[in-house]
Parts: sequence; structure tokens; C-alpha cells
Amino acid sequence: MREEIEKSSQTYLSLLSHQIDSNANQLSTLALSLNRDPSVRSFSSAVYPPEPYDRYFLLSNLSEKLSLTSSSISWQNILTVHAPQLQRNVSSMANVPEFDSKYIDDTMSLSWTYHKADFHYGTDNFFMRYLVEPAYSKNKPATQYNVITEVSFSQKNLVNLLDMFKANNNVNDPLLYKPGLPPIQNSSSQSETAFELLSEINEEAFIQNESLQVDLAGHEYMVTIQLSETLGWYLIDYVPVDDILAPIAQMSLIFYVTVSVLVVIGAFLSFTIYRNVQQPVLMLVGSVRALIRGDYSKRIVYKGHYEFMYLIEQFNRMAQQIQELIEKVYESKIRMQEATLKQLQSQIDPHFLYNCLNFIKNSARMKDEESVVSMSIHLGEYYRYVTRLEASFNPLEQEIRHMTNYLEIHKLRLHKLDYHIDIPEAMMQTAIPRLLLQPVVENAIEHGINTVTEDGWIRIHGTMKQGEFMLSVEDNGVGMSAEEKAVLQSKLSDSTNQEQLCGLWNVSQRLMLHFGKEAKVTLTDSEAGGLKVVLRWPEHSSVFRLDN
Repeated sequence: MREEIEKSSQTYLSLLSHQIDSNANQLSTLALSLNRDPSVRSFSSAVYPPEPYDRYFLLSNLSEKLSLTSSSISWQNILTVHAPQLQRNVSSMANVPEFDSKYIDDTMSLSWTYHKADFHYGTDNFFMRYLVEPAYSKNKPATQYNVITEVSFSQKNLVNLLDMFKANNNVNDPLLYKPGLPPIQNSSSQSETAFELLSEINEEAFIQNESLQVDLAGHEYMVTIQLSETLGWYLIDYVPVDDILAPIAQMSLIFYVTVSVLVVIGAFLSFTIYRNVQQPVLMLVGSVRALIRGDYSKRIVYKGHYEFMYLIEQFNRMAQQIQELIEKVYESKIRMQEATLKQLQSQIDPHFLYNCLNFIKNSARMKDEESVVSMSIHLGEYYRYVTRLEASFNPLEQEIRHMTNYLEIHKLRLHKLDYHIDIPEAMMQTAIPRLLLQPVVENAIEHGINTVTEDGWIRIHGTMKQGEFMLSVEDNGVGMSAEEKAVLQSKLSDSTNQEQLCGLWNVSQRLMLHFGKEAKVTLTDSEAGGLKVVLRWPEHSSVFRLDN
């Protein structure tokens, strides 16, 4: 508690010291700015207006400026500008004394000095400092300076500030003190006690700004000292320690008695809680752990108090609902996956059909019967296969036949396209999702071959090795840079990213959905300079099936 009292007093005095220094420095800054003001320089210069009206106008404006500047500070202050060469001065005070070079020489100081009340500034003690141009010299008389700005503030400002801080905390009794000068106290300060305390404080305590304890008339006081850097005065706060610690000692006794009673009550409550609460809670914890392990058939049999009986009944009901919900969720998930596959398989590009029909129309106009017959046959086979939605899986053989029709259609339209399909016979009866290859081949044509001028070719190759099936589609198109392939590969594995990746993204997601996380789509460079897309899935998951 003593440490806390000391810290509180130090914080308290730091705040008070900061406010005093801030106001004093603000006054000094204003005085410095006045030295550089054009009106002040005109007033103090050798070129003084010869006409009475011009002189009156200059002095009037300068006096008004000093008054406005003085009133911008919360502290009561007086700003006076002396022009030694003219033996004149202008002040923010109404009745300013005449220029007195001897008074200025006697009181000249660039730092704040304390003065008793005199005929210049009324009946209150005050602090004053000067700012001069050119640079200050110790023995240089006032008449040799171009301009002297004098700023002062009344002791009442400090008394009011001390009163305000004491009103916020009645325990403290702050005062300002400088050795050799009478202290500045707040209005309600106990003067006798303050003077006795000051007499007990040695000079070393002021030098080190240390806190100390002083015994006075059988009472202990905590004294805190802090220097105001701007004024050079010490802020002193003293707190009666005995008055603060007395309630704490009484509270300590009450605390020990209260703790003893609470210990007895706590022991009784602990036994009651163990018997009526902990046992049913342990039963609930054990049952919850059984649910975590997947035993959703776990139920609790308990007879006891109504509250826990209610919780146990709700637990049993919750376990039953979770068991039923899991079964429904699995069923709904399967249905949702099947619906998603149906939707993916039903995506047919109408532009493809329009282009093919235009080809047939143009070929018929040119009497090219062979091209019309070939396009009609392949287009009919293509849409016969695409529009069959009754089965989600087909043998790879049917997918290859579909790709042959698709490539023949493009070959008729482009004339510069060739293709080669190399699939082992052992893979032909492997079941794969319908329309799995078409998006890959379509991308190879649209983004690879169509962008080059030379003849293009596409190769579809299948392999089986080490329990894994692989289907690759490669072309001799423009290919992709390493950075582009890395970005595209990352997006293919993101199940939430469907932007600008509809074809390849659907293929990747369908592979993982049907064959698990081991299935994937990888991108590599083709030996011919284009792009090679490889579809991989584990052999053990490829079981042929027909969905009715």
C-alpha cells in the first residue's frame, strides 16, 4: 500500500507539473512569436512613422494584437513589447508604466524568475521572463537591444491550479516551493503543517527528487517531490499515511473472519455438490465421450433430482435425434451429389450446335454431299450420347467413341486438326463418369490449337500401372508458362472456386467426388510444345456400374 501511495502521488505530481510547464512554455512561445511579428519589428525599428496618426495607428494595432494574444491563454498574463531605441513600450495591460531601462536591467532574465508585487504589476506576486533581439549578453544594457518582449503571469494562476487538483483528490495537499522563497500553497492548505514539513526536508531530497517519510507530531506523512523544469520550482505533495492505512487494518480483520466462515461453508457445499451434482455430471461426461467415439446408441439410466433428470432426458433425446439426423444427412448428401452430377452432365454449349448446323448449310450450298453426310452422322451420334441422362457412369469405350465423333466434327470444321487415340484394350471396360473427357479436349482445341497457324493435333493416351489409371490429353498448341500452370493447378484443387474454370474445374471435382482424394488432374508440358492434361484415379475405385 505504501508503494501504491507513492506511485499515485508521483503520477499526480507528474500531471500537475506537466500542466504548469505546458502553460508556461505556451506563454514563452507566444512571446517568441511576437519578437518576429512584422508589427513589432516596425514598432522597434529605427524607421518610426513621423506622422502622429500613423504612430497612433501602429501603436493601437500592436496593443490590440497583444491583448488578443494574451487572452488566447487560459492563464492571466501580461505581454509587453519594449522598443529601447524609441524609449517606448506597448503592453496588453491597460495602464502600462513608461519605459524603464533600469527596471529592465535589474530584472532581465531569459528564464522564469519569481518577483514580489511592485508598482509595475499590481498587488500579486508574479513570474516573469524576457526574450530579446539580438542575442542576450549578460552585462549588456537594455538600451542596446532592438526589441525586448516581456511576459509575466500572476501567482494566482498557480494557486487556482493547485486548488483544482486538490478538489479532485482531497487526500493530497500540493504546494510549490523553492528554497529561499516562500511556498505557493492552495487556498485550503494547512500552512502550519506545510511549513513544519518543509523544515524537515533536507536539500539532498530536493536535488534527487526523491520520496521520503516524515514523522510529525506522532503522525507519519508520505512526501513526494518533483521538479518543474520550466519554472525551477519543486512540486511537493504530502499524504497522511496513518489515516489511509487505518481503514485497511480494519478491513484486514474483517477479511480474515470472512475467509474463515467461507472456508467452513465451502467445505459443506463441496460435499453437497459432489453428492448431488458431480456424480450425474460424470455420467453425462462419459456418455458425451461415447457420442464422440461414434456410439450414438448410448443412453443414460438415472434416477435423481428433477434438474439433472431433465438434463439426462434431454441428452437421451438429443442422442436419438443426432442418430436420425446423421442417417438423413448421409442420404441427402448422396442425393445432392447425384443431382450435381446430372446438372454437370447436362451442360451443352448451344454455340457448338449452331456452328455445326452452319457447316452443314454451307456444305450443302457447295454441293459437298460427303461433308454433309459425315457431319450429320457424327453430330447425331454426338447428341445421342450427350442427351442420355439415365446413367452417370459409362465404360471408357463409349466415352472414346463419343470423343471420336466430337473430334471428327471439329476436324470437318477446322481442316487443320488431326488426332490420335491410344487406349489399351484392358482399360476399355473401365467405368468413368459420363462426359469426363469432353471438357479437356474442348479446352485443347479452343485454347491450344485455335491459337496457332500450323496444323494441330490432339493425342488421347491411356495407361494402367501400379494400381492407377491415367488418361492424358495433349496438344501442340501454345501451351502455358510455369507460373500460369501453377496458378491453374492451385485453382483446380479448390472446391469453392468456379470462376473461369468451369470445364477443367468440373472434371477435377467430379474425379475427386467419385474416386476420392487420390484422384486428381495434373498439368504438364507436352513434348510437342503444347499442354498435357493428365487424369488420374485409383484402380480399386473404378468399378463399372449403370445407374437406372
